[in-house]
Amino acid sequence: MHVKQSRKCNICVDSKITNKTCHFVERQTELLGLIYVDLSNLKQIISRCGKNYFITFIDDYSRYTKVYLFNYKDKVFDMFLTYKT
Repeated sequence: MHVKQSRKCNICVDSKITNKTCHFVERQTELLGLIYVDLSNLKQIISRCGKNYFITFIDDYSRYTKVYLFNYKDKVFDMFLTYKT
C-alpha cells in the first residue's frame, strides 16, 4: 500500500507548535515588575500609516497591553519609555 505524503508549508507547521510554560518565572505583585515584549516586522504588509514594525508590551501584574507601530527598529527604546510612563 502506497501512502501519499502530504506536504505542509513551514509556516503551517510552526504555527501549531505550542510553547511550554516557563515555571521558574513567578507572577509579579507590582506594576512594571515584569514586562513581556514582542517585536515583529510586518514584512510585506504595510499599515495604513506606512509603518513597518510593531511592538507589543504586556505588564505581567496588570495585564495592561499596548501595541505601537513604527518605521525603524531604533525607536524600540523610545516606545518602551512611553509604555513605562
